[in-house]
Amino acid sequence: MKTFKIIVLIAVALTSVLTVSAKKKESKTVVFDVTLDCGSCKAKIEKNIPYEKGVKKLVVDMEAQTVTITYKDDKTTEENLKKAIEKLEIPVKGIKACTAKKDGKKACAEKKDCTKKCTEKK
Repeated sequence: MKTFKIIVLIAVALTSVLTVSAKKKESKTVVFDVTLDCGSCKAKIEKNIPYEKGVKKLVVDMEAQTVTITYKDDKTTEENLKKAIEKLEIPVKGIKACTAKKDGKKACAEKKDCTKKCTEKK
């Protein structure tokens, strides 16, 4: 009887662990408006930001003066990523946010399709 109770407890524990780990972690994409003066600024971002906790993808666009970061929202926040960029002495003028959907497209905070532009957060 004692062995049966132990087996049931182990089964319950495994079931709860598997249920928690099976939850889909959502990724978000944030677009920072930044001031990139030269290639050195771009290189600083590309060298350091990918190592921030939760960062999955990074795109730095010199022409548009933007840094697009896809990250796991359970690992970091927009504010933490903004601070990481500012720590590199690169001014952040604003933040635009999108949420990645399963089909690969992005959905803005206003629930609009935004493959190129996102609505600016206030």
